[in-house]
Amino acid sequence: MMIYLKQLKIFLFLFLLISCGYTPVYENLNKIDFKLNISNLNGVRELNNKIKSNLNRYTFKASEKVFNISINSKYTKNIIAKDATGAATEFEIIIDVAFKVDSENYKNTFEYNESFTMKSKADKIEEQEYEENLTSNIIDIITQELISRLSLL
Repeated sequence: MMIYLKQLKIFLFLFLLISCGYTPVYENLNKIDFKLNISNLNGVRELNNKIKSNLNRYTFKASEKVFNISINSKYTKNIIAKDATGAATEFEIIIDVAFKVDSENYKNTFEYNESFTMKSKADKIEEQEYEENLTSNIIDIITQELISRLSLL
């Protein structure tokens, strides 16, 4: 009897999952068929290089659909909190990226603003590596969002 109850629960769960209209967020990334020409890079060089590297992974040379992209990036690091000696203990890092996208029949600007709070570490090299990893992860997220939007066009 317990086996039938478990099977019934699994069946109901799968039925509800299928019926709710669930689709994966990045499902359209498999259907990418466009070419990206990065024409202009303004702002922070390291961010732009990482963005350009990420976007080049999604470019297919044989595609007829071509998007010309201009990238403008900005990186800001603000001190949020200090300790009694005046040393910074918490930072807010803000990354702003604007993509100007042009094609034959489409023109738009996509702006992304991501921020995160980071605590200061005693080891400054470890803190710098942590900051670089967080920045890299945010750039990955931003480029995936852009690719998702372009794949829907």
